[in-house]
Amino acid sequence: MGCAMVVVGMVMPRFILLVGWSNDQAYWQSVFGSPLWLGVGFLVLPWTTVVYGLVQANGLSLLNIIFLVAALMLDLATYGIGAFATRRRSTSSYS
Repeated sequence: MGCAMVVVGMVMPRFILLVGWSNDQAYWQSVFGSPLWLGVGFLVLPWTTVVYGLVQANGLSLLNIIFLVAALMLDLATYGIGAFATRRRSTSSYS
């Protein structure tokens, strides 16, 4: 079950970015200015990139910053769950 959550957490935001970019490339180009930033966000912090793309059009108000922080925490949690699952599996095999 934990592996499925990690896979969904890592694949879903990238799928959303890919579909959003393929539907409206001009919007994503105007949000990030360079395809390099979109590519880095796609690889490193996909949830934060998706939320930034959604909230940037309205400006960065306090509520939008709260959404960005929540997305950043979700990105870090996705990587943390994967590291925790790997750590538990590797320590149990040595016991």
